[in-house]
Amino acid sequence: MTKKNASDQMEPHVGSLFFPLPNGTALVYNLNGVATEPEAEALPQETVQAKKARFIIIPVRNWLKNDQRFKVSWAVEGDKDQTTFVKGANMMDIAGDSTKDFKLNFLAYKVGAYKVKLTFLNETSGEYLSYVLSVQATEADLLETIELVSPIRESVSRIVTIENPTDSEVVIAKSQFTCTSEYIEIGPEQLKIPAKSERGFEISYRPLIISEQEVDLVLKNPVLGDFKYKLQLKGQAPTSQRSLAFRCALGNDLVQAFKFTHFLKKATAYTVKVERLDQPGQICDFKSEVP
Repeated sequence: MTKKNASDQMEPHVGSLFFPLPNGTALVYNLNGVATEPEAEALPQETVQAKKARFIIIPVRNWLKNDQRFKVSWAVEGDKDQTTFVKGANMMDIAGDSTKDFKLNFLAYKVGAYKVKLTFLNETSGEYLSYVLSVQATEADLLETIELVSPIRESVSRIVTIENPTDSEVVIAKSQFTCTSEYIEIGPEQLKIPAKSERGFEISYRPLIISEQEVDLVLKNPVLGDFKYKLQLKGQAPTSQRSLAFRCALGNDLVQAFKFTHFLKKATAYTVKVERLDQPGQICDFKSEVP
């Protein structure tokens, strides 16, 4: 590139061109040239999965016949996103008239299109190469498959940890979770994760019928992106039954109230049936009254 003088003006390269003619005369031309900054070379687009780091290989060419040492720098174009991470070596040596691969580690938490500009600078001569890398981050795979097993009407819980890699606090609200099972509860109502820290949210499973199913649990956070989990839910037979003890004289009545918890989120009508355990189908001394 043409260097600038103290007045920030281009100092053109100067040369001459000499043509001797057959008649003994000659033609001489004075040459002035200015070399502008090199244009950034566009690299083929790369595709990565969100929340999954990947090494991207960039071939870098040394146009000189002697060895060159380059200082490597990069910048993500557009608005700054604290959940996009680019890492690589800061220095790179390339033999003369050859090409060497540079490994760039790229990680994006959110789905989207990204552009990274890389510069390879020879600090001695001031010359450099630049590249523009386009990266498309697609949806992330499942982060984890979680199995939850519990007897019906009992609860089992699991803590799942989320990392906040940014420099500021991230707030995750309960409303940002979606799940297709009515037996799943998420807590707390609001989870605050400090910068460069991790915190856990609680998944609680309380089945009300004996069943097995697989459901999706998805967290959509505007800062950290989407988190996808697969839940394997198993509701098993109850481990024990509640009982009432009656002690009553012959001919008298004794009334006791049997209370139970309704765990469903919607109203439901219950029916009550009383029968003998020792002689099924025979007359029972008990009768139920639903208030």
